[in-house]
Amino acid sequence: MKILILISTIAFLSGCATTSTEKVYQNMILAGTAGAIYGATKPEYKTTQSVMYGAVGAAVAAAVTLYFEGPDKEEIKLRQEVQSLKARLDQFTEPKVISQGPATFGARIPEKYRAMVNPGEWKVYSMDEWVDDGENRIVHQDKAMELIPPSLIPGK
Repeated sequence: MKILILISTIAFLSGCATTSTEKVYQNMILAGTAGAIYGATKPEYKTTQSVMYGAVGAAVAAAVTLYFEGPDKEEIKLRQEVQSLKARLDQFTEPKVISQGPATFGARIPEKYRAMVNPGEWKVYSMDEWVDDGENRIVHQDKAMELIPPSLIPGK
């Protein structure tokens, strides 16, 4: 029995765990095996003692492993990496404003009405995008114009 436990312990020690779940299981098995070996050395009730010490060892190993190498830390790290990569990707795909101005195109709004009017604006974006235009045709777009029309601000 002790030789079988020793062989299984060596086999589990030589393996490597790559995910946090595998680390928890590996540490539980190692601690359970060590507890079983320790419990088997007790002279009375060898089976009961080895099961008890093995279970306690496995539970303690699982708790310690989850505390120090829990999946939350890895998940937080991966989430931060995804956010930074998404921000870098957005820098390349977002259109860039190359010029803009008021939607009134230089016309002046009288001073007494400026509080009641949102003058709006226009923007020209630089972009690099291919768009489908039918079954066998694509069109390259390099500029886009946005016009935000003037509007009244009610209640002023």
